[in-house]
Amino acid sequence: MQDASPATYRTPSVVADGLRLTERLSARTLLLGGVLTVILVLLIGVEQDPDFWWHLRIGRWMVEHGRLPSQDLFTYTVSSHVWTDHEYLTEILMWLTYSTIGLTALCIAFGLLTWAGFWLIYMQVRRQPFVFIGVGLAIAAVAGSPIWGPRAQMITFALSCLELYWLQGYLAGRSRALNLFPLVMVLWANLHGGWVIGFVWLGVALVAELMSWAWDQDNPAHRMHVRRLAVIGLASAVAVAATPHFLSLYPYPFQTQGSEAQQRLIVEWASPNFHDLFLRPFEAMVFLVIAGFALRRPTLYQFLLTAAALFLALQSVRNVALFVAAATPVMITTYGEWWKEFAAARKWTYDLPPRRLFAVITAVVLIFIALITTLRVANNVSPAHQQSMDAESYPVAAADWLAAHPDVGTRMYNQYGWGGYLANRFYPDQNRRVFIFGEAALMGDQLLNEYQDVQTLRPDWKQVLDRYGVDYIVYNKDAALSNVLATQPEWTLVYQDRVAVIYVRKSSRS
Repeated sequence: MQDASPATYRTPSVVADGLRLTERLSARTLLLGGVLTVILVLLIGVEQDPDFWWHLRIGRWMVEHGRLPSQDLFTYTVSSHVWTDHEYLTEILMWLTYSTIGLTALCIAFGLLTWAGFWLIYMQVRRQPFVFIGVGLAIAAVAGSPIWGPRAQMITFALSCLELYWLQGYLAGRSRALNLFPLVMVLWANLHGGWVIGFVWLGVALVAELMSWAWDQDNPAHRMHVRRLAVIGLASAVAVAATPHFLSLYPYPFQTQGSEAQQRLIVEWASPNFHDLFLRPFEAMVFLVIAGFALRRPTLYQFLLTAAALFLALQSVRNVALFVAAATPVMITTYGEWWKEFAAARKWTYDLPPRRLFAVITAVVLIFIALITTLRVANNVSPAHQQSMDAESYPVAAADWLAAHPDVGTRMYNQYGWGGYLANRFYPDQNRRVFIFGEAALMGDQLLNEYQDVQTLRPDWKQVLDRYGVDYIVYNKDAALSNVLATQPEWTLVYQDRVAVIYVRKSSRS
C-alpha cells in the first residue's frame, strides 16, 4: 500500500490554524474592524487650523537657530513680549516632518495619532458587547469631527486617552501602568500646553476614591488608591518642570483660562453654539450619555469623570475632544452592562458558531472597506485638495499681490486667523510683519482688545489704526470692516478677490 500524498490529508496544526482564523473573522471583527477603519476618513484630513502655519514657521526657526524663541518674532505690535513656547517640541517635529516628507505625511501622522486615541478607548471597553462598542466609537468620531485635524491639540487627546486607560486599569486592580504617568507628563509638558488636563483626570479619580473611602472605610483598596494617586499626582507636578521653561510653564495654562479677551475673541474658546449643525452630533452624544445613566447607574468615578468632561466641553468648543476621550468609554460601558443584564434576565444567548463562508465574506468586505477608506483619505489629503482649501481659507492671492508691491507700506492690520499664514509667508521680511497672529497669550489682552475694537468698528477704531501707524489692511471681503473702509476717503482699495481685500492708507502712498 502506497503512503498517502501530503496533499491528501491536512495536519492537525493546519486545521487548528484554519479554525482560529475562522473564529477571528467573525461578526465582531467585521463591525469593529470596519468602524475603526472608516473613522480614519474623519480623522485624517487637510490642514485647516489657522495656527498651523505659525507653528510650522517657529518650528523652522528653532531648527535653524538651535534655540527657543524668547520674544515675539512675527509682529511689530508686541515684539517685546516674552514668549513661553509651550509647544516647542511639537513645532520642531512638525517642521522636520514637513520639510523631509511633506505636508501630506504630516496630516496623516496627526490623523494616526488621533486614531491611536480611539484604539485606547476601544481597549477600555473591549469586553463589552461588540455592537455597542462599534456604534459608540462611530458616534464619538462624528461628535468630535469639528476638532480632528493636524493640530497640536490631538497630542492632548491621545495622551488623555492613554491616561484614562491606565486609570481604568488601576482602579479595577488590573494594571499598575499608571505608575509610569509622571514620565508621560514630562513628554506631555514639552509637547503641548494641554498637560494641565492630565491633572484634571487624576483629580477626578482622587476625589472619587476619597469619597468612596469616606463611605466605605472598611475597604482598604480605596485608601491605597488615594495614597497612590496622590503620590503620582505630586510626582507628575514635579515632572512638569522638566522643560526648558522650568517653573515659568506652571502658570501658563491658567493665564489662558483667565484671559477674558481670549475667551471672548477666539471662537474655539467660546461655548458650543448648538444652532451650528456641525455641533449637533456632540449634542446628541451628550443626551445619549445622560440617557444611559437613566438605564444603569454609573459608578462614582464614571459620573464625576463625565461631569468634569461635560463641564469642560460646555465651556469651550475645543474641549469637545476631551469629552469624547472621557465620556465614550463611560457611554459604551453603561449601555453594554445594561444590555448584558437585560439579556441575562431573559436568558437570551448569542453564540454563533464560526462559519467559513462568513469568514471569507468578512475578509473580502474588510479589504473592500480598507481600499475605499484609503482612496478617500488619499483624496482628503491630496496636494490639490490642500491647495484648494488654502485658496478658500487664506489670503493666498492677496499675499502674492503684496509680495509684488512692496511700496504699499510696512505695517499691516490683518485678520486674526490669517496672521499665522502671513507670518509664515513673509518672515523674516521686516517690512511685512503682521499686526496679530494666533498665539493669543503672547499677543496679550491689550492687543486682543484693540484688534477687536477695529474689527467690530467701535468708536476708537480709527484711533487704534493711527496709534500703530497702520499702512494697509488685509481683511475678509464683504466683512463689516471692509465695507466701512470703502466709505472712508483716507483708505483706497488696491486689491480684491473672492476671499480678501487690501486697503491702503492714502498718505502711505503719497
